[in-house]
Amino acid sequence: MEGTDSHTDNGNVNGQNGNHVKTSNQYALMRDCDASSRLTAQHYLWKNLLGFLLHPDVPTARGDLKVADVATGNGIWLQDLAEDIPMSTDLHGFDISLDQVDPRPWLQANIHMHTWNIFEEPPTQFLSYFDIVHVRLITVVVQNNDPVPIIKNLTKLLKPGGHLQWDEVDTIGCSIKTVPGNSGENLDALFSQLKGRDTWKYELTSILNHNGFSGSLLYTYEYGLTTARLWSHLYVSTWKEFAEKVLKTPEASRELESKAMQETMNGAAIMVPKLVWVARKM
Repeated sequence: MEGTDSHTDNGNVNGQNGNHVKTSNQYALMRDCDASSRLTAQHYLWKNLLGFLLHPDVPTARGDLKVADVATGNGIWLQDLAEDIPMSTDLHGFDISLDQVDPRPWLQANIHMHTWNIFEEPPTQFLSYFDIVHVRLITVVVQNNDPVPIIKNLTKLLKPGGHLQWDEVDTIGCSIKTVPGNSGENLDALFSQLKGRDTWKYELTSILNHNGFSGSLLYTYEYGLTTARLWSHLYVSTWKEFAEKVLKTPEASRELESKAMQETMNGAAIMVPKLVWVARKM
């Protein structure tokens, strides 16, 4: 779990003017400046690893594309995409809270932000509206190991023939690597408090193909040891937010963090494969 904003409680939907509506919801991480900095660092680590924002399987040649970023967090993915595509592209970010998003006057002119609860019906004006829907790191909001309710609403956003790109992490296939002779015991204990047994990811290709999509493909990406410490620091940063917001055991958490960070300095790292699905709406 790396973390972006979650969509667990009711949120208001605002219109295309992009007025920021604050909502009350339960979110396992923070929304302060440290959290926003983590989201930004996380974005560029993902971009460095993948080598793209939109997978090459997703058609982007048209100049009038309509693109949605669901669980947009602080909007960094959408803002980065806006730098590389024509201004005629219509870009929309959705999240249950826009507390981390820039004020409207500071966003690129073709970016519009909206509050939306992913478990609710999409706003009418966006039904079958988008050519591309992107979503990243919403594992924490998948309920009962079943992504189908989320898939049904994401599907409603897309035009027939539109593409979904869904990015997640493989917390079951993760591991701790160490320099020979060094321990990663505390780092493993720390990360174990974040990761779940999200077995739905191993079935997501088939689930997509049985819920309105065709030709779904999964791509797996793994970072090497040259960036492993950067990723590990990101995960520890995520865990710190989780520990403060959810665990609420400050003394034990500080001790575990101190020991885990000492292990990273000695040569221990969290290795987590990244998963990218690309699917086309029928």
